[in-house]
Order: sequence, then structure tokens, then C-alpha cells
Amino acid sequence: MTKRTRPGDLLLTPHQRQLLIAALSAGAETVTRAWCAWRDAASLDALPDGQYPLLSVLYANLSRLGLAEAADPRLKGIHRRTWYANQLALDAAKLWLQRLETGGVPVMLADAPALVATAYGDRPRPVDPVALIVPPEHASTAARKLLAEGGEPLPPVTVWTGREPLWTTHQAFRVVLNAMARIPLYSTPLYSTPQRLELHWHVASFWPSPALDAAAWARAQTIALAGRSAPALSAADQLVRSSVVAAASGGASLMALADMAVLLGSAGDAAPAAGMDWEVVLQVAETGQASRELLAALECLESTLDLAAPAEVLERLRAGSHAAPRLPYAALAAPPDRVHAAALSTTRRLYAQYRRAVAARGIQPGWGLFLDFLQHRWGLHSRGAIISQAVKKLFR
Repeated sequence: MTKRTRPGDLLLTPHQRQLLIAALSAGAETVTRAWCAWRDAASLDALPDGQYPLLSVLYANLSRLGLAEAADPRLKGIHRRTWYANQLALDAAKLWLQRLETGGVPVMLADAPALVATAYGDRPRPVDPVALIVPPEHASTAARKLLAEGGEPLPPVTVWTGREPLWTTHQAFRVVLNAMARIPLYSTPLYSTPQRLELHWHVASFWPSPALDAAAWARAQTIALAGRSAPALSAADQLVRSSVVAAASGGASLMALADMAVLLGSAGDAAPAAGMDWEVVLQVAETGQASRELLAALECLESTLDLAAPAEVLERLRAGSHAAPRLPYAALAAPPDRVHAAALSTTRRLYAQYRRAVAARGIQPGWGLFLDFLQHRWGLHSRGAIISQAVKKLFR
């Protein structure tokens, strides 16, 4: 049974907790105990979703403590392969920063490339995807630049009509460096490896508001990336951004928790959160209505890795998460069975996403807009197909 030590904690399985502790804790005894427990129960050939990206960080921590010799030799191979892939990805990030800036597009790094260049040190956290953020007014220019240089958009594909897309905040591309580098930077075939690149036009996909964007751009830090300086999301903005991913279900949530742990300080780093601007963290969480997600993630890290945010911060988050009004849902009767319960839960989640999208942009909600949202989310050609698609998706 999954242990839940606090009401706000994320529900991690024992194996997820053991892996986080083994990969990110500083004490040799704690790491050894968690590592042995995880190793005895895990199979590298059939790892649960979300655990594989942590293996290179795990190997680096085991090496730091002199425990790597007893590890599966494949971990060393994963560590080396991740390091190699990261060099390609960071070079891709550097190239695209140069190309977009040359084209007059402001751009900054976020997520994996920024964290690898600043917080992870010699621990090779996988840089996948390369996340770049541009202002909304430059998004179409940046996307056209990617397409012109051979970038392949990945589904769902954003349709550009001359204005900012209402229901999307990013577009993923598959790019190959030797296909897009018209000037030969290298003569070796290193760059035939495809890279996944995500172009974001809002700092916070969970609350795509102009005010939040402007404040984050003003706080951007300057980091060193592959021999050049580059703007990147501030640690405070990144912490909240990662907490929303960590609190969501999905394969990326465990890695997002690890990112938060490294930002707060782990595995022998400086004092936890020594440079974190907690006032900014609280402001971003409140503005972006992410206090509940941030609180859950921070409490999970405290109970799992003994990484504690300041007590005052946690108290303010608890007070804010209880006081914050929830976005309204349509009044629906209690579901009579599990099928209807699942449909109700899905409907509420979709409606909440829609309300967040319009509230963040200051748009008055309406049923017509909600139908547009569903049409886009489900990739339909017309509103007339919504009812049949809803039956398929909600009652399958």
C-alpha cells in the first residue's frame, strides 16, 4: 500500500520513493538502504513509467559515494549515453538560441537544458526535450523559423492564423541539427541524431497570463551554455513550473520532483534553497493558482528527502490553498456507477482546464468558447462531432 505521510503529499509508490532517495540523498547509509531496496524490486528491462530518466542521476550519486561498482553495469552505460545525448541537446539549444536571436526573437531556456546547465552540476539529467520560451507575439515567427529550417511539428499541431493560439501554449518539433544547420559547424556525423524541441510562448502553461509572462521575463537569469551566455527562467519561476508537472499524473512527474529537489539542494549541495527567492515563489503560485500543487510537491519532498521549505512558506501555502476559490464546475448529479463517475471526473477536469485558460487571459467564459475548446482538444473538424466524440471518450 502506498504510504501517505501527510494529507498534502503526492501519492508515490514505495519504489518511486526509494529511487528518489537513492538518486538524490546525500548520506551513504540512507542511499545504500534505498538503493538496495529499489534494486531488489526493480528490473531495468521493465521499469515503470517515469523511472528511467532518473537512472543517470542515480548512477552519479552512487559513484559519488563509492557504490557504483556494485551496481548493474548497464547503469554506467545509461550514464554515459545520457551524457553524450546531453552534449548534442545542449548544442542544439545553443544553436537555436543563436538562430532565433539573430532573427529578432527574444528566447530563454527552461526546464531540462536550464537545469542541467545550472543546478545538476556533474549529474547528467536527460535533456529531453529542449524547452525554449519566446514571447507570445514572437511565437509565430519562431515557429516559422523552425519549420523553414527543417523542423517537423509533432501532434497536436498548432494552426497559426496570425494571432496567438487560444488553447495551446507550446508546440513540439523534431529537429535534426545537420538538416537545419546550413553552415557546417562540424564535419562528423554526430548531428544526425533527432532532437525533440518544445517551443513555448507562455512561461506558465498552467496559467498563460501576460502579467505572469512579463514578470518572469524581467526576472530571467543569465547562465553559461556551451561556451556562451544565455537567458533562462529564474529558479523561483522554475520551481513553481516544475511543481505543477510533479503534481500531475504522468511519466514526467517523478523527474519534475527530482528537478525541484535539485533546485532546493540535495546530495551534498549547498544549504537547501539558499538562493531561492521564496517571496517570488509564493507570488507566482498565487497568481498562477498553483498553490495546491506547489504545497503538495514541497510536502512530498520533505517527507521523502527531508528537504524542507521554510516553515513560514509552507504555512502561507496551506492558508492560501484552503482560502483560494476553486474554479466552478457545472452542477452535476452524483454518478450512479463507476463508468459515470469516471465520465464526471473527466468532464470536470476538462472544464477546469478551459476555465483556467480563459481566466488567465482575462476572457469572459461562455459555452461557445467551451465548445471551441473541446473541438481543439479532441482535434475535430467541426462542433457537430463533439457529441459523438464525447460519448466515445467519456464512456469508453
